[in-house]
Amino acid sequence: MHFTSPLNLLWAFPIGGLIVLMYILKLRRKDVIVSSTYLWRQVIRDVQANAPLQKLRKNILLFLQLITAALIIFALASPFLRTYSIGGRHIVLILDTSASMGATDVSPNRLEKAKQMALETVSSLHPGDMMMVLSAYSRPKTATGFTADRSELRRAISGLALHDTATNIKESITLASDLVASRAGSALGQIELYSDGAFETNPAPSPLSPTPNTLNPTPSSTPYPLSPTPYTLHPVGTAHDNVGITAVDFRRNLGSERTVQLIVVTHNYSDQPRKFNQEIYADDNLVDAHELSLPPNGEDTQPYDIPEPAAPVKMHIHLDISDQLAADNNAWLIFKPRKTLRVLLAGKENLFLENALKSDPSVDLSKTAQFSASKGFDVVVFHEVAPAHLPPGNYLFIHCTSDQSPVTTQGSVTNSSVADWEKDTPVLKYVDFGTDRFATALKASTARWARELAVGESGSLVAAGEKSGMRSEFIGFSITESLFPLRVAFPILISNSIRWLGTGDSDSELSQIAASSPITITVPPGIKKLTITRPDGSKREASIGEQGKAIFDETSLAGIYTASAPNFSYNFAANLASASESDITPHSLAPTPYALSPGHRVANNCDLIPWIALLALIVLTFEWYVFHRRIFAS
Repeated sequence: MHFTSPLNLLWAFPIGGLIVLMYILKLRRKDVIVSSTYLWRQVIRDVQANAPLQKLRKNILLFLQLITAALIIFALASPFLRTYSIGGRHIVLILDTSASMGATDVSPNRLEKAKQMALETVSSLHPGDMMMVLSAYSRPKTATGFTADRSELRRAISGLALHDTATNIKESITLASDLVASRAGSALGQIELYSDGAFETNPAPSPLSPTPNTLNPTPSSTPYPLSPTPYTLHPVGTAHDNVGITAVDFRRNLGSERTVQLIVVTHNYSDQPRKFNQEIYADDNLVDAHELSLPPNGEDTQPYDIPEPAAPVKMHIHLDISDQLAADNNAWLIFKPRKTLRVLLAGKENLFLENALKSDPSVDLSKTAQFSASKGFDVVVFHEVAPAHLPPGNYLFIHCTSDQSPVTTQGSVTNSSVADWEKDTPVLKYVDFGTDRFATALKASTARWARELAVGESGSLVAAGEKSGMRSEFIGFSITESLFPLRVAFPILISNSIRWLGTGDSDSELSQIAASSPITITVPPGIKKLTITRPDGSKREASIGEQGKAIFDETSLAGIYTASAPNFSYNFAANLASASESDITPHSLAPTPYALSPGHRVANNCDLIPWIALLALIVLTFEWYVFHRRIFAS
């Protein structure tokens, strides 16, 4: 046995002596005349025992009180027993809090069931074990640090909430593995993952997706090679009766007809056919509805033609169906009036370029052979020829450059093609360069303030950037010596470019992001702070950064968000629309290639104070009983 404060044992002498002294002190009693002493014989014994310096007689109360005092003093010395056991592991407990964990195939839902399982794991921690709780959704988030405090771990687990997002399991596992390795190395670490296995294992952007890698990804049966840290998946879920919206987007009619076509992709992941209504609401008013019948594992792409709005409209798509996951039965969009952009075309004439500009009804096109000024135009397009020096403005350079272009050139190359391009950017959204080759292209290097969007053998073929409130884009290949202008992608590229240059987005009327993605909000001059109202009514503050822009990333709830400030209001929508989350079929991971570590031999101090306190309470209870029953030893 060991003591934390052994010097406290010295209190036994003064306290014990004080208790004994109280039993041998002479009591001062008042004399009272009574008729007889027959009934007072026991009292007479006490009087006789109170003689000064008389021998102390045996008394059970004295014995019990001395035992109680000894136990209290013993507890003050903080005694403990040192034992040895197997433990000392560093464990990261990951709970999947993505949308699919809201499925109700288990009661009350998968997340609550996972919490119950996780709490059992906390209760089974070995001596010396340290645990961290991690919430896994579109990005991992730590709920605790490494701790052995089971109460703290239980509070963190109980406080986790669902998010209307997909699961980025790769990033969560990587973070957990790094945290374990930084503390104990992989040999003494392990990962406990509680999830239904609805992971985005092979994310790929949908052709209808407004943001990359979030809408309508292609699920893969191939699990991630997770980490060198051993892991265990604790599966949650039993069924897969669900129908969900896996993608939603819209496209404008590029002709003269001013309509908007809303496109909704719906998938039935159940093994039974499902029939339900798909309803379209504009500002809470029902504007269209279709009855859909989907076979098992069937999918439907439903277009809805809606007139061009004259004012901003909040669109809501709702599936009127009862299934095991409600989070994917709704989607939202914001339609805003089409903005007319004044565009000036300068340089060499090109019929294909002119027609591509005219095909967009939001473009008010003017032409000039000799550029003089950009004032009064939202965008100026230079084809083949551009002045060496330009005033600030928004410019599109096609096979030419100037001091305002986002690239510098070093001659030209022949027979070039696009080797790779960023399909998720506003400029190249829906653009497919295919295998087209360009007879002539400028050999270009992207400026430090710009971004390379498409690259070929000659360097940057498409680049764009923004500085000092001015936007600039460069297309490096010659459109007069290529078949690319004959492709559908060409007018899309030109329309995207004009819209990004003129508004900062390829489709500024569509304010849609994937849930949990950050959004950049541009505000008028003079505004220093925005108040963001989330779909659940809670409010957040966003500070305005450089160039009058605020970045907001607390968008893990699906629905309509409103950013407001004095004389300013901006709405945007966040959607789940994820095939990997709508497919709530429970999945499993490949078994870990590493054996779980049982831990190592660790010393454990077993605190004896609670047991001593219990024993002291028992003795005091007995002493109270003896005192009140007047049971004294003779």
